[in-house]
Amino acid sequence: MCLTKKYVAFILLSVMVVLLNACSEPSSSQTQAELQAELAKYPWAKEHKNHPEWPMEIREEVYGDADTFSTPRLMFWNKYKYSETRTLWSSRLDGSDRRRIIPEKIFTQLEPAGLHPPARSPDNRYIAISGYLNNRATRQLYDTKEQKLITMSGGGGYPWFNWTEDSENVIFYSDGKNFNYHVPTGELTPRPQIHHSGAAFLLPGDKEFLAIKYDGFWIHKFNGEIVRKVNFGFPRAWEMKNHRISPDGKYLAFMTHGRKDFHFHWVNIANPEIEHSEKGEGGGVIFSPDEDYQLEFVAKFSKERGKNGFYPSKRIIRTKNIVTGEQAEALVKEKGIWGLGTLGPIAITNLAAQGR
Repeated sequence: MCLTKKYVAFILLSVMVVLLNACSEPSSSQTQAELQAELAKYPWAKEHKNHPEWPMEIREEVYGDADTFSTPRLMFWNKYKYSETRTLWSSRLDGSDRRRIIPEKIFTQLEPAGLHPPARSPDNRYIAISGYLNNRATRQLYDTKEQKLITMSGGGGYPWFNWTEDSENVIFYSDGKNFNYHVPTGELTPRPQIHHSGAAFLLPGDKEFLAIKYDGFWIHKFNGEIVRKVNFGFPRAWEMKNHRISPDGKYLAFMTHGRKDFHFHWVNIANPEIEHSEKGEGGGVIFSPDEDYQLEFVAKFSKERGKNGFYPSKRIIRTKNIVTGEQAEALVKEKGIWGLGTLGPIAITNLAAQGR
């Protein structure tokens, strides 16, 4: 009799285990299905398991959003890991808050000219882009508020877009001629020709242009009249490339190419003696909104090999005072989010957030 009771108890316990397992299986199966669906929707989700602060869904930049435009922002080309199309993104200067500015579908219509840097209007609404539409060279505006392209003109060549401070006029070259596009009316008018050898910058205040020459620069009034010529005395074989100008219009930076070692230079425009020079091409370097400072977005490699035999690297931002030489380094934030590992700066935008 005792043996029978033990046997009955064993049977009851077995039934309970089976029932418990049966109840738990749908829940486990449902969780796995949800996980697979999430991974299918956002293939990078599994890469974010160690970064719960990162959103799985790509953040879009929304025109006029107060938080997004509360600080200066870095504009750069990139593509997320599972896309075949590059587009424009922005982030804070430390690499955080990465947001897609233009959806990839825009660049299935417009093939941007990669060597022609786009230029964003000071009010952040419009981005001037050079590219090809239906295999024809063109100058376009992308309206981030209405999310559409606006044709300014046809024509090719290096545009060197410049915006007036009121965000109402884009000044650019097309087929070697200089034009002004008035955004509110859509009117395109010719401008006095200002010849350059690689770049032309409208200086802060909208009163003067700086036009690059093969061995220096000329300053022109807005109407094209020449007011100053600067010659660095470079050998004819050298070339000035990769020009950029500081947000306050104080410094010009460029690379000298065609010599034994490339050199990167910083020049005070008001007193243009080349005092700041270093070997290198200046890749990843851009002017900071802070006076006398540059930002350099680089990969810093370890001196020792890792387990896989390679030298591990970190993405860093190096801040440098170009007058004193003082430097500081910080890790780029959100490294690797959606596969966006490298920040190749085009421009710092939204300078109004810093009082410029």
